[in-house]
Amino acid sequence: MWNKVGASPAFFIAEIDRPNGSVGRGQSIMDRRLDPMGIEDRLRPLFESRLSDLGLELDYLQVLGKGPRVVKVIVDQAGGVEVDRLAQASRAVSRALDEIDPFDGAYSLEVTSPGLERSLHIPDHYRKSIGREVVVKTRTEIEGSRHHRGGLESAGEEGIAVRVDDALIEIDYASIRSARTRFEWKKPNKPTKATRK
Repeated sequence: MWNKVGASPAFFIAEIDRPNGSVGRGQSIMDRRLDPMGIEDRLRPLFESRLSDLGLELDYLQVLGKGPRVVKVIVDQAGGVEVDRLAQASRAVSRALDEIDPFDGAYSLEVTSPGLERSLHIPDHYRKSIGREVVVKTRTEIEGSRHHRGGLESAGEEGIAVRVDDALIEIDYASIRSARTRFEWKKPNKPTKATRK
C-alpha cells in the first residue's frame, strides 16, 4: 500500500510483507539474501540505473534495522522533484527490490526528496549546499564549541569550511556528528500607512 506523507519534503512509504521463507525465481533464501554488511553497495547501482531512466539522481541510500528492514531513498533533480515524479521513483525502486528480493520477511521503503532543510551525510551533499547556512554538530570541541552555525564556504574530500561570524572553521568529516542545512523563514513585512495608499 502506498501512502503519501507530508508536503515538504514529500515522501512515499511502502510496506512490503512477504511470508517468512518465501523466495522467488527458484532460488533458496540463503542464495537470494544479500549480505547485510554490503547491502547498500549491492542496491546502489541498481537504484541508480532505474532512477536514471526517469531523469532522477540517487541522492542518498540507507538500509536500517536488523529485523524488519527500512530502506530509505532520497532522490533529487535539478529544480526539485515534483510529487508525481516522486511517485514514479517509488514504484521504480519497489520493482527493483521485488526483482532481487533481498530481504527475508517484511520491510519498509521510504522514498523522499531533499526538501528545503536536509540532513547532510556524504561529501556530495555538502558540495551541493555550498553557499547555504548550515548547522554542524561535532564529536569534540573545535574552536571551543561543538555547535557551529554559519555559511558553508567549501567542501572537499576530507572536510568542510564553515564561516561562523568572522571566523572560518575547518571541520573534518570524521569529526562531524550531524549536519543539516537551515532555511530561514522570513515573515512578509507588514504594510505601512505609506504602502497602503
